Amino acid sequence: MGIGDSITLVSCLAGFMAALPALLIFLTLLFSRTTARAARRLERGAILPFFVGLGSLLVIGFPASGMIALGSIFQLAGVLIIMVLLLWAFTGLAAVARLVGSRLYSASFQPDQPITEIALGAGIVSLAVAFPLLGWLLVLPFGAVAGVGATLLTRFSRRRSEPARYADPIPAPDFDAVANVP
Repeated sequence: MGIGDSITLVSCLAGFMAALPALLIFLTLLFSRTTARAARRLERGAILPFFVGLGSLLVIGFPASGMIALGSIFQLAGVLIIMVLLLWAFTGLAAVARLVGSRLYSASFQPDQPITEIALGAGIVSLAVAFPLLGWLLVLPFGAVAGVGATLLTRFSRRRSEPARYADPIPAPDFDAVANVP
């Protein structure tokens, strides 16, 4: 491993560290109701969402990988299915970040500010993922699998979840008030 390989590895890790919090914040803002419900589901317990996520990844992910190997139209269908699974995984990871951020932010005894909670949680999760073996092999896979399960349980459940302390949805900023400031 030469110096070029080391610089490439550090650069890729730095890029991932900059992009992951932005992706998690974007997905939380885009799917605010889903991530709030998934975070509430994870707050009640992560065992059932983990096994639901693991089962869905095994039932959907492996056949999609096999479809990619077949070629032609099956390859396109497999890639689209994998993209949907990645969307579910990162939306679930955004729910995990929202849960982590709300717990850390509520410990500071300040009024609820959802965007600050989300940014704090996304930063903490991305720092945890950045650690070589622990983050890559434990935090990212288990967080994503539990997040997929929580997202699927909240999106496809018949029962409406109880109201929690998460702001649902995130209010849009008032740009008119900012523009009129002297």
